[in-house]
Amino acid sequence: MPHHRQVIFHSEKTITINGDTTTVFDSLYTLTGSVRIVHFHGEVITAVLAANLTAAYLDIFPTGGAAVVLSKIAGAPAISDFEVGSILAKNSDVAQILDVQRADVAMILEAGVALQDIPFPFVVGKRSGAVTTIRFSYIAGADYSLETGQILWHCEWIPRTEDGLLVAA
Repeated sequence: MPHHRQVIFHSEKTITINGDTTTVFDSLYTLTGSVRIVHFHGEVITAVLAANLTAAYLDIFPTGGAAVVLSKIAGAPAISDFEVGSILAKNSDVAQILDVQRADVAMILEAGVALQDIPFPFVVGKRSGAVTTIRFSYIAGADYSLETGQILWHCEWIPRTEDGLLVAA
């Protein structure tokens, strides 16, 4: 019996932190079909993130429909003043908050030595007839429209359906 090797694709999206005392919804990826996400994390890549940034979480949003959480909203972590190299990772089920690790202290993300060794695979699918995106959301406590803090999101995925695709939004 022949063995078929699955190809893992890698998509990236950089977002700039901004907001005006509101909940911010940054679309990271547009989803078609169904994909298996094998690794999903963000890394602070420029400047220190703004102060008063709270309730950081991920969800799937289909236009004209209700959002589906990918990480717990209640008790979601603050990301205020995170330094370059700080990590936000989805490495548990939807009942858990994002794992956040600040770069101002030594860090460990279990179950391996490197972040890519901590996959938490899950499957997501597009809502029929709707544009469906994966979003990163947070609450901005003041006007940060001029801030330059950025997070680079990485997503490794495998198509599950013939039309399965995940591209930067």
